[in-house]
Amino acid sequence: MDPHIKILFAVSASRRLTRKTLEVNICEAYNRKLLPNDKEQDIQTIWQKRVEENPKLYNGTKFRIDSMPQSSTLNVGVTCYRDYLGTNWSPHVKELQELGQSDHGNPQAYMSDPLGVGALVLTSDECVVFLKRSKHCAEAYNLWDVPGGHAEPEELVGKKSFEETKACNMSPGAVVNEIFDSIIREIRDEVNLPVSHLSDPELLGIAQNTTSGNRPSMEFLVRCSRSSQEVLFLYRQGNQAEAEESTNIMLLPLNKVLDMEEKEPEMWKTLAPSAKGCIILYGLSQK
Repeated sequence: MDPHIKILFAVSASRRLTRKTLEVNICEAYNRKLLPNDKEQDIQTIWQKRVEENPKLYNGTKFRIDSMPQSSTLNVGVTCYRDYLGTNWSPHVKELQELGQSDHGNPQAYMSDPLGVGALVLTSDECVVFLKRSKHCAEAYNLWDVPGGHAEPEELVGKKSFEETKACNMSPGAVVNEIFDSIIREIRDEVNLPVSHLSDPELLGIAQNTTSGNRPSMEFLVRCSRSSQEVLFLYRQGNQAEAEESTNIMLLPLNKVLDMEEKEPEMWKTLAPSAKGCIILYGLSQK
């Protein structure tokens, strides 16, 4: 398998995971563990340096996947963007993972691991949507990716800081709905596809991005009632909310996408890790 990806969980062909069948346990116990004082301070130091370099950075609160005790249950906490840059993107990430394994039997124990979401968007004529990431994206600049982003705790609790956000006060059902709703919002805002033309997402599984400290992303299948040419037309109107996050669009036949890693390795190298994980999980879901 591609070294940029690890598969944490894959849905089998005989089973579908939807918003009605996925369950979450959400609690502060599933937040990342605090590091020893000096290493915890490093997170703030890294954040201050990054903010100096890019004053537009915002320390938003995100959901965090801690574990999956059963095939349809997630243990979820909360985290923030500052901690993500200070752990998953720390220059000492390997050391932090080794410490997590030593202290807690879990290399991700000290990792922020904010939950990403992505989707294999399949058009009515069986083509897959890819977007080329712009310089405005914090990661995977100039690579082809599937539509995606994050589920947002603020959709449930309002604009609160990480310190003010109490995971145990959130409804588990509302968290599930926000995870599924978030990928639909991302497709609408990035591709310019009306929500009414998109199916409710089906979970394909969870992939980890090894280039960002094994950060997890939930990948979905979303079917679109529009053809590839109609999707191209809508995208090129350019009035979508997050138009600045991509510079181009590409639609490829599904069969070509599923064979890409083996038959077109040079094209495969131009994909973001999240796109690779999404494609791999879709292939596993068909077996």
